[in-house]
Amino acid sequence: MAERCVLLLSRRGDGEATEAAALLHRIGVPVHRLDADGLADVRAVRGPDGVLNLDGHRFAPTVTWLRHFSLRAAPLAGAAGGRMVYRDAWTALAQQLALASPAAIGAADPGQLVQRDRARALGVRTPRGLVTTDPADAAVLLPAERYVLKVLDRHYVEPAPGRLAWYLPRVLDRDRLAGVPGLPRGTPVVLQEYVEHDAEYRVYLAGDELHAFEVTKEHPEDIWARPDEVRVRQVRPPDAVASAARALAGEMSAVYGAFDFLWARDEPVFLEMNAHGDWHWFERKAGVDVVTRAVVRTVRDLHRTAVGDARPAAVSLLAFLGAGRGG
Repeated sequence: MAERCVLLLSRRGDGEATEAAALLHRIGVPVHRLDADGLADVRAVRGPDGVLNLDGHRFAPTVTWLRHFSLRAAPLAGAAGGRMVYRDAWTALAQQLALASPAAIGAADPGQLVQRDRARALGVRTPRGLVTTDPADAAVLLPAERYVLKVLDRHYVEPAPGRLAWYLPRVLDRDRLAGVPGLPRGTPVVLQEYVEHDAEYRVYLAGDELHAFEVTKEHPEDIWARPDEVRVRQVRPPDAVASAARALAGEMSAVYGAFDFLWARDEPVFLEMNAHGDWHWFERKAGVDVVTRAVVRTVRDLHRTAVGDARPAAVSLLAFLGAGRGG
């Protein structure tokens, strides 16, 4: 009989995945990892019975966890058309393995437009905004004194394996809405009003657990551009923020998500959810490891449910997962 184990799809430099996989192994949860930048010699077969054979390891995934499995990270040679088919095929395989697994993490990532629509349907405030290929012209439809201009997808791309190019959110006055530097004219971008706020929160939801950090910074891009100037502390968020995060996660079927909120005039303002959001940076800033432990517990529980193991966790295991480096 094939082994039942967690399938982790990411890339070699994913420190969060490396630590989580090591902790899962230590508590008896088998993990098979596949990195997008390490596929060159991988031999893969997915049989008609749903069993995977990766380099001779036969197993049936209990949880498929998609993180930074981007085929832009794969160094390739050969004709351009063949490289495109290779990337598309591996991307499709990863998505379909997640859909075929008893449980998946990171597969539910509806994007900013759907996230905003669902937030509004739930009664959660979002900044007024639109998507446009011409920010300066579209500002007529969105009168405001200041704006946030950001790309529609992730804030970085990988023009060559291992080399990232960043396109960070910018706060701009109306007379500077020419576009995002470095992007071709006509690129769809998000234009939204700048919301004056009293606090900013990064909220992590893993399974039933919710952990929040208050983030203090001067500019939206400071987390990437001036990380030493950013202050982070673990907090209990306002109840309305926690309720909004849980409601949004449920609406988007997200087992894990990193949610960004503002707190403005005694109500939460939802910005976006990242289904693959990293957590080490926030943990290190705050001196805790609560998200790491929450993610490990969530994957463990999903795995145990898939294999039909309903036994209560041993006391030593609970103590191990509950013991934080930061207190």
